[in-house]
Amino acid sequence: MAEPEQPPQLPEAPFPAPPPFWKHFTLANEEKLKQIDQSGNSDAKLPLPLAYLRPPPPPAASAETYTTFGQDQVIDPSQLSSLPLDQLLFDPNDPHLDHAFLLRKLNKSILLNFLELTSTLALDPSQHADKMDDIRRLFLNVHVVINMYRPHQSRESTKDLLQEILEDGQREIDECEAMKGRIQTFLDQVATLPSADVATSDSTRTDTVKPLGDKEDKITLQQKLWEDIKNI
Repeated sequence: MAEPEQPPQLPEAPFPAPPPFWKHFTLANEEKLKQIDQSGNSDAKLPLPLAYLRPPPPPAASAETYTTFGQDQVIDPSQLSSLPLDQLLFDPNDPHLDHAFLLRKLNKSILLNFLELTSTLALDPSQHADKMDDIRRLFLNVHVVINMYRPHQSRESTKDLLQEILEDGQREIDECEAMKGRIQTFLDQVATLPSADVATSDSTRTDTVKPLGDKEDKITLQQKLWEDIKNI
């Protein structure tokens, strides 16, 4: 009896759709999870839509790898460059190692090997394995060099974060100084107005100055004061 014909295996999509549980990341579900956490029932079993919103626990202290996108990733950063010595094309402990020059050199080697691979596939496709191994080895070396930049990346990210904090603080200081100047100007204007309970005669009162005891002047002054306070 002939075996049933298997359907052809379709290639994977170059841009696959996100996992289906992304639909559970809604504001309503986030609010429900927040209410559960605030009620003290954070240890209770959550419904499946809410369980997706809670991040998984960190790996155990004894764990050496963690899984992401179905692949095991190394936890110890020191192991990121632990390729076999016969696979490394440079000495990672060289104090005079020029990482940028090395990356450019490896990238050019990858392009050259890719051209050689296309020639091999055109002349004798059965001989492609050796060239694929060379390309794979070059990419592994590029990966090692990039991982050696991780401490530098962390320092630069910290510098950018601190710079943003300093700029935000300086912006708040400038806003406070501007408000202080506005309030001081308002207080100076109040100080120049005559007091309501100071008796002045018609002969000494000028036409350009109105007494503070006037009801309309009091209302205008109070409105200006409250407007300045609201803008603080």
